[in-house]
Amino acid sequence: MIIEPDPFFTATASPDLPPDLRPVAVTRWTARLVDPACERAYRRDRFAGDKHRLLLLMALVAVAALMIFVGRFYEYLFEHGRVVFLVPPLMAIAIPAVAALVFRTRRTPQSLEIAVVIVCSLGTIVRLLMLSAQPGLLAMWLPLVVTDLFVVYLYLPVGFVVSVALAAALSTIAPLCWALIPHVALNGPEIYRGVMWLLLANALGFTAANALQRSQRIQYAQRLVLQQLLSTDALTGIANRRRFDAALAREWTRAAGTRLPLSLLMIDVDHFKAFNDHRGHQRGDDCLRRVAHLLVAAVARPGNLVARYGGEEFICLLPAVDEAGARAVAEWLLSTVRAANIAHPRTPLGRLTISVGVATTEVFSGDPDALVALADRLLYAAKDAGRDNAMSGMLGQRPILQQATERDIALAG
Repeated sequence: MIIEPDPFFTATASPDLPPDLRPVAVTRWTARLVDPACERAYRRDRFAGDKHRLLLLMALVAVAALMIFVGRFYEYLFEHGRVVFLVPPLMAIAIPAVAALVFRTRRTPQSLEIAVVIVCSLGTIVRLLMLSAQPGLLAMWLPLVVTDLFVVYLYLPVGFVVSVALAAALSTIAPLCWALIPHVALNGPEIYRGVMWLLLANALGFTAANALQRSQRIQYAQRLVLQQLLSTDALTGIANRRRFDAALAREWTRAAGTRLPLSLLMIDVDHFKAFNDHRGHQRGDDCLRRVAHLLVAAVARPGNLVARYGGEEFICLLPAVDEAGARAVAEWLLSTVRAANIAHPRTPLGRLTISVGVATTEVFSGDPDALVALADRLLYAAKDAGRDNAMSGMLGQRPILQQATERDIALAG
């Protein structure tokens, strides 16, 4: 009886990079035409930088308001100014300070975008209230609104649709305030000129924001494609050694923090030189591709990684899998390759087989290369023991030969 695959080891794979990369959305208008996972990854990639830019913006706004407050305070002390004039700059200092604290606590791009929308809405309301209390400030309203429009379009970390909606709301509210605030000496031509400025600012901001977000997303998609090219083996199409080294370093650090085991399988195609000599190099390449795809399909599970290590050697990284689980995976790989029944007349069995070295560690004080070295030694021990089997062991312990023969698999379960 053939061992059935454990669902724990045959769940849907979740590789580091999407296998079929499509560009992220150029704008939110085209988001449905692309891979949603890439769009989410793009927003996560920009999240830390977006927060940093927001905090810098809030600091600049607070500094500008502080300079205005200093001027108003001087006027109040020495020129008998009114104390009420100190309130607007104080509010302009308080709002960005509170907003900065809110932005620092955000942990996801979505929550940051919601916080930005709320802060912008509250800031607009406060400005309108200050304008109602001090109509004399109305002369500064148009340049302030135009500046705000460009900040919304080009600086805030919000989606394209959200930025357009915020800008449209701001552009609608401003003329209404000019027309409805009492005791305002604005005539029709001045209001018309202000509306024209707002329309021009929106047209320029819309065009610039669309081009900026398009450029940012295209650059991100190009970087993803470049990363995939650099981390994919050209012959087999699976991960290469560069990607494996990065994954091993990452999982070693993660396992050291979680104190979960980490296992590694070193896999070698038995008598591959004889296969190449008998069938030719082109058929040998086809054989390696077939074996690579069999291995990837057999250990498809989030976090697992199968990579080509070099020549006819492959390596499999199994995070959070102990020695017994890693041995079960090795036995399943052995049976999977046997079941593929790839003809190899130059072997005793007449078909292609593999040998596996299974190394596991629960101690992460050393270097991850020690785990690779142990798996390599176990692999050669398995080959010396007759091939078509697996040798397993723990770092710091004596390795145990696990003969994964057809008879063992037939009797398992």
